[in-house]
Amino acid sequence: MDALMTQHDTLIRLMREHQADLWRYLRFLGAEPATADDLTQEVFIELYRNPIDEISRQSTAAWLRKAARNRFLNWLRDNRREAAHELLEQAEQVWRDFTPGSADERLDALERCLGKLAERARRAIELKYREARKEADVAEALETSTEAAKALLKRTREQLRECVERQVRP
Repeated sequence: MDALMTQHDTLIRLMREHQADLWRYLRFLGAEPATADDLTQEVFIELYRNPIDEISRQSTAAWLRKAARNRFLNWLRDNRREAAHELLEQAEQVWRDFTPGSADERLDALERCLGKLAERARRAIELKYREARKEADVAEALETSTEAAKALLKRTREQLRECVERQVRP
């Protein structure tokens, strides 16, 4: 019974650590949201049935990505869709190169970076992304033109991207 509880606890921990990144990876490969949901679940079921030795967080993440990629390839084949294996390998390399840190680390970094923004830029981001407003609505709230609001959002996204990258790069 203790071994089963330990296996269960380990699975829960691994899901908390890797589920969001794994889902994003599947979306990055081209899976639709519902398919990414299903495939992510299948990968964790496979992990539960066939536990792996955790060497490091990176090796576990790599194993999960490989299992997800294989499941996605099977899904494509089952649904008579084609995927260029070379492109999926390239996608894996791009993913490793451009997604340092876990989703939680990136979200924490984003919150810190948001706190460093000028009030107007922070308000624009909040309106656009937290309140899901259109650029025209953001412009109206900021008492500016739609083009100016779009430019502000673009500059602010770039600033946030650079700030987050500085914080999560090894």
